[in-house]
Amino acid sequence: MESAVENPVVARAESAGYFVRKVSWPGRKGAPDRVFSRPDRGTVWIEFKDDGKEPGTIQQNEHKRMRAAGMEVHVCDNIIDAMRVLWLTSE
Repeated sequence: MESAVENPVVARAESAGYFVRKVSWPGRKGAPDRVFSRPDRGTVWIEFKDDGKEPGTIQQNEHKRMRAAGMEVHVCDNIIDAMRVLWLTSE
């Protein structure tokens, strides 16, 4: 389950001072699962996936559009990768 990756990352990020919100685009599909922001890190969007899973075509296209607009978007299928993205581990 994605929540097995997402929930621990959200809890750790919030305890480390991140502003964290669940994301949805009303009337659209493909939004990343969460947005994280902290002054020393900036804004980071993360799509959480089960281990080894990839985003669907709609999500991939939306992430591509977001990156083209200058947004930082990551897909993470494990806790360690998400913690690295958020600068919460040195592993």
